[in-house]
Amino acid sequence: MSTTYLSNIKNHRKRTRFRRNPNLTPELESEMATAEEINNDPLPNLPIELVAEIFCRLPVKLLVQLRCMCKSWNSLISDRSFTRKHLSLSTTHRLHYAKYRNKQYLIHNSYPLESVLSTKVKQRRLSFNSIAGSCDGILCLYDKPKGCVVLWNPSIRKFKELPPFQNSEILNKGYIYMTVGFGYDHVSENYKVVVLYYSESNLFDTTKVKVHTLGTDFWKTSESFSFGAVFDEQSGTLVRDTINWMAYTEWPRKGPIFIVSFDLGNDSYQKLLPPHHAEISTNYLRLSVLRDCLCLISGHHIWVMKEYGIQDSWTKLFSFSCIQDPTKDYSLSNALYIFEDGQLLLEILDDWKTKWIVYDPKNDTFKVTMFKNILKLCLETLISPCS
Repeated sequence: MSTTYLSNIKNHRKRTRFRRNPNLTPELESEMATAEEINNDPLPNLPIELVAEIFCRLPVKLLVQLRCMCKSWNSLISDRSFTRKHLSLSTTHRLHYAKYRNKQYLIHNSYPLESVLSTKVKQRRLSFNSIAGSCDGILCLYDKPKGCVVLWNPSIRKFKELPPFQNSEILNKGYIYMTVGFGYDHVSENYKVVVLYYSESNLFDTTKVKVHTLGTDFWKTSESFSFGAVFDEQSGTLVRDTINWMAYTEWPRKGPIFIVSFDLGNDSYQKLLPPHHAEISTNYLRLSVLRDCLCLISGHHIWVMKEYGIQDSWTKLFSFSCIQDPTKDYSLSNALYIFEDGQLLLEILDDWKTKWIVYDPKNDTFKVTMFKNILKLCLETLISPCS
């Protein structure tokens, strides 16, 4: 049904398209276009509910084109309930890396997720990455020196620059340790950006927390953490309605370790404990998410929290013996995606150089991809950061 309907749309556009004649007056040209359109076969007159059911299963690129065809389609495709339904059905992922510079433009490359399985990908290498994370097709980018955060949906090319979260007095008070998290609050049905920061100077006694709700023009100062935590500058990891960070009681990475969980619904915190296991080391810990579960990466091991918030639910997912080469300085730094066949897209550091590999746990082997930048995975959606 949908294939025939869209075919008729394309044929209709071809028949009604005519070459502009510079010798015609605008009035005569308009009359000719109207007459030609009347002579063509009309489009099928389908109920708008059926059109919506067809459209919500189409790719974003085509929907952006269809939005330009008539006012009723533009209104339908731009409607919030339609974009949320399209989001719930979207399964197309793309890999992104970008740099936001001088509040003016983005240096950006984007690839289909399946391209990691190809050896023919060409890409530029960027020495700096500023993508904090993604949620519902929106990438969160930040420029720490300027205290600037931008929300951007590359699929529809819409972006919104948020108000600065730091004033000039703070920016001039020495080095700022900062980390950013981004997610959707299902209570308020809106997006939030959370910034944690503290200074190496004596300006702050504890970590400060700023929260911005999309649609407002200010940052709210949230209650400071009560457990005296300090953080590295890894971006927050979104799991369901929470943003999560690795935390330490002393810096650099000393003392007991734990995970700080920020609830987007009520702006509250809780402390999550890591697995009880000798293999957990504080030297290099990273958080990730796989299939909506919080993951902890330590050395060559990945642990998954099967029931969020329950310490006893930590389970070792994999141990990567194939990269434990004593002649190489390999370390696992990120787990980005699990393919349907069980293969994983992983980031490793080879002598502190980023490499992306596709790991097959069935035979404990991997192959190195052509990607060498820090990547973020993002759905293709119609969700606009400007609405």
